[in-house]
Amino acid sequence: MINDLVFKKPEEEGLASEKVLRFLELMERRKINLHSFMIARHGNILAEGYYKPFHSGFMHRLYSSSKTYVALAVGRMVGEGLVSVTDRLSDYFQELIDQPLHKWMHEATIEDALKMSVPMFTDTYFARDYKEWAWTFFSHPKRAKALKPGGTVFNYNTSGTFILDVLVEKLTGQTFLEYLRPVFDEIGVSKEIWCVKSPDGYAWGGSGVVSTLRDFAKVGELLLHKGEYNGKQLLPREYMEKATSKQIANVRENAYNERSMAGYGYQIWINEVGYSMFGMGSQYALCFPDKDFLFVCQGDTQCGADTAGTYIYEVVRAVLYDGLQDTPVLSDGKAYAALTEKLSSLELCKDFGENHSPFEREIDGVTYDLEENNMGWKWFRFDFAGETATLTYENRRGVKKIAFGLGEFVEATFPETHYYDTQVDAPANRELNAMFIANWIEEKKLLVRNYIVDTNFGNCFMTFGFKGDEVGLMFNKRAEFFMEDYEGYAGGKRRE
Repeated sequence: MINDLVFKKPEEEGLASEKVLRFLELMERRKINLHSFMIARHGNILAEGYYKPFHSGFMHRLYSSSKTYVALAVGRMVGEGLVSVTDRLSDYFQELIDQPLHKWMHEATIEDALKMSVPMFTDTYFARDYKEWAWTFFSHPKRAKALKPGGTVFNYNTSGTFILDVLVEKLTGQTFLEYLRPVFDEIGVSKEIWCVKSPDGYAWGGSGVVSTLRDFAKVGELLLHKGEYNGKQLLPREYMEKATSKQIANVRENAYNERSMAGYGYQIWINEVGYSMFGMGSQYALCFPDKDFLFVCQGDTQCGADTAGTYIYEVVRAVLYDGLQDTPVLSDGKAYAALTEKLSSLELCKDFGENHSPFEREIDGVTYDLEENNMGWKWFRFDFAGETATLTYENRRGVKKIAFGLGEFVEATFPETHYYDTQVDAPANRELNAMFIANWIEEKKLLVRNYIVDTNFGNCFMTFGFKGDEVGLMFNKRAEFFMEDYEGYAGGKRRE
């Protein structure tokens, strides 16, 4: 089992080292920003890699893969007779209902929430206009409106997950992670695993679990074996069979991909082959039970197109899964040595352009004043010093500085203290850990990439384009509930 940390050469479990190298090559070619990954078969680890500065002890946010943990907790409650999936949610939360419920909301069940088919269209708390997130599920004046009968059609809705983890707390007196502790102890999940809280104080099971890669993989292995570990059924088999099989169709548009539109179980994505946990930014556990094969990764691939998840799944399936043999394969010593060397020297994607441009000399130390903009930036200046540089700017909260490498990452902190940490909408009152790097993507266009690598993960791509004495700024951020003031456009000119 993965808990035993038994490592084997890929060839011993029917996978050529060349296949793993090919997987890594394709990730790099596509500039997939992985932080770590693990490949396992029959409980043995065939490859485990960490991209500097990430390491085996790093506690990484799992985002929506957290939802599966909630489903496991509900499964344990079902097994202990505390609930049935056919129970109506409203029967457990009369105290949260302060308006007449539509018939469809009144009849919505635990199973409706498990399979993403609650009556409302969208997350009831996502506007963050109320801190009482549990209350919003039934009583938000606009977003709790019933639009369809529960259980009829799929629509991704994290509020349904959240009300389930609130239900776990209400009935057991424990958070869903605490309630799963007996299961976690059996499979070796460390006690360091934790969860971000919602503004009203509940564990945010929809997005908040924080875990090491190895602990994530242990839960993935439990899922792979449908709640069984080392010959012992830790979660109800009947429930887990349903959880890991198609309970509702989720084809929603004129596009199809095999990793996310082959159906949905109980907070688990059904793939054309196997099933998975998927979390924003590439927090994935891909389960292929027919070959007892597991792939797990963590990263920050958040972007507008959000294509990384599909690409990772397709490469894992085509290169790794399809490459598996039922018996050991002939070992290629050179390929295994190359893989070992590669795993020890993994680095984050750095190359988005050139490290330097002759134009650096023209803007070094020059201040640019900006016209009024939605980001609140007043002016900025670049100071170059060999292979590093500093961006100094003034926004609504004062003068800030970001030090970054030219073609190399610099580890520092992001110069804002009002982002949340352990509880949504509660300021951390500290600067979050971050990494900064820049490339010249044109002779007069500098791309500065900012990655938050803390309890929160997020990225902001700052593009500075220069023309004569003028400058244009374009900031694109991908981060959940923070960095809102680092997105938009601005323009200005060189200060005389």
